[in-house]
Amino acid sequence: MSTENLHDRLNSVSSGHTYRAIAELTQTHPETVRRYMQGQSPSVEFLAAFCPALGINADWLLTGCGPQRADQIRAHALEQADPAELHSAMASTISTLVERVDRLETYCQTLETRLRSQSPKSQPSDQKYSAPLPSEEDAGTDPPQVVTRARRIADAVTKRPHHDDR
Repeated sequence: MSTENLHDRLNSVSSGHTYRAIAELTQTHPETVRRYMQGQSPSVEFLAAFCPALGINADWLLTGCGPQRADQIRAHALEQADPAELHSAMASTISTLVERVDRLETYCQTLETRLRSQSPKSQPSDQKYSAPLPSEEDAGTDPPQVVTRARRIADAVTKRPHHDDR
């Protein structure tokens, strides 16, 4: 990679910006910015600040490869990806989501079990759980939003269909 190409790319993406504006965006002295733009090799710190400040893909700025804009990196990677790699990534994502849903299901079942264990013994077994939750005065140090959230969870759990095949 030649320094000349880097400077051409630096100048092309910074056109329309003054040295002072670039200096403010990159937290660099304006005179230093001027030297970098006129041919002196820029520091790593300057380039690391320059790319996100202007939304530039650092790989493109340094090598000339890939998309110029940082917001185009994902689309470019998807265009260049092998279909087998995409399929593998999607399968991995789906597996992760299934695991998360399973954990959420287990958590809800645990909450339901805890709530049912607090229900009165005189309640018929075929009747849905409707044990009262503590009022805000009884909640002690719990803030009102915790009590409200607990009520919403309890209401949702009681309305859940129960599967006996588990």
